This record gives sequence, C-alpha cells and structure tokens, in this order.
Amino acid sequence: MKIIQVFINNSLRNFNYILYSEINNQAIIFDPTDIRVTRPVWEKQGLTPRYLINTHQHHDHIADNEAFLKLPDTELVKLKDGEEFFLSPTEKIICRFTPGHVMDHQCFFIYAGDEITGVICGDTIFNAGIGNIRGGGNIDTYYETMRDIFLPLNNNIIIYPSHDYFLNNLNFAKTVDPNNQNIQDYILKREAQNLDKEFMLTTIGEERIFNPFFRAFQSEYREQFNKTEKELFVYLRQQRDKW
Repeated sequence: MKIIQVFINNSLRNFNYILYSEINNQAIIFDPTDIRVTRPVWEKQGLTPRYLINTHQHHDHIADNEAFLKLPDTELVKLKDGEEFFLSPTEKIICRFTPGHVMDHQCFFIYAGDEITGVICGDTIFNAGIGNIRGGGNIDTYYETMRDIFLPLNNNIIIYPSHDYFLNNLNFAKTVDPNNQNIQDYILKREAQNLDKEFMLTTIGEERIFNPFFRAFQSEYREQFNKTEKELFVYLRQQRDKW
C-alpha cells in the first residue's frame, strides 16, 4: 500500500489521507474535509475511491462525508477495536481504539506483511504534540492510550497526523524543554520550508526526541520536573492549553 498526504489549506491546516492498493488501485479516503482538494489528487493518480473511514466525529473530519458517499460505488467503513480491513489479500490496516482527544477516537495502523509501517493518527498525535481534550476528551484516558498503544511502537513507524501544527508545537516544546537541541534543530528545518507547500513526515523515533508528550515517559526528562509520568503528561497538556 501507499499513502498520499493532502494538505487542506484551511484555518485548521487539515491533512487528508488517501491510502491505496498497489495491486488494484482501490483507495480509502480518511477524514474527508474537502474532496474538491483531494479528488484531483486521486484522479491524477488513477485511483478508484471506494472507502471512507473517519478517525472521529469532529466536523473538520467528517465535513465532506456526504459528498464523498455520493460518488459511485463508495461506502463508509466502520471498524471495531482490533478489526482488520483488507484492500487486497496482502494489504491491510488494523483499527485501534485510541480514546483521549475524544472518547470514540480510532487510529489505523498500516501494515506491510506483518510489520506496521505507519499510523493514521487523526488528532491523537501531531508532529511534536497531541490533541486537546476540550471537545469531549479525558486526560487520564489519553495518558493510558499513549502509554499502552503508542509508547511500545518501533521507532521507524511513520505518523500521519490530521493537522499541520508542527512549527507551533515545536515552539511550545521549546518552552518546556529549553535545553533540548533536537527541538531547535527541527524548528530550523521546518522554518526553512514553504509552510503551506512543504511538509515533514516524522517517525515515532523522532517524536521521542522532541515531542514533550513522549518525553514525559523518559526518566531523564521527568527528573527536571520531579513528577511521575502521568503527572508530567497532565501538566504538559495544561501548559499547552494555556500557551
């Protein structure tokens, strides 16, 4: 399978994703914000849009559900925690229940054979940050989701978040981790790009070195705050909300 990241140049800086089979060219569209933007992309690639999957029900993630489902031979796919979905006999995703940002949030793990290569994260993980909990989430549950589902992942797994908040998140991270040179290095990399046309994909391994919500699980970082993992995770979310 291959994945295309499509930037929706709106006020929320949404990303939409087109995940498609290299065998039959059928595609899943995740969280369609504006298919006027994504449709030319799949048409240029010669793909057949077949399936719609939402990570959660916030408006910017479902805004064009109805428009997409008016296209011929399209269907909404709803999966349970741990359920597999195959684009072809050898190409699959697995749904994981990831409450925190909202309590019905799901993420979708992309597989090559038996190996996870990437995660459609929705609003659970952003580049250098995580989602807020103002729209129906719970910080204690969020901590458990990060600890149990994302912390054990291999470093080479790519994350595919639903918004481009990378530079803003890095600038916040610098305020709570001022001695972390990795943060400054990535700020410079991101500032060197055209912020509306160029984007960086990051891995779990990279997130571990600059994302404060991953850093909260690292003892050398926690020692600066004299807090437990959970206390620090909650504190960082509170600080981000006020920033």
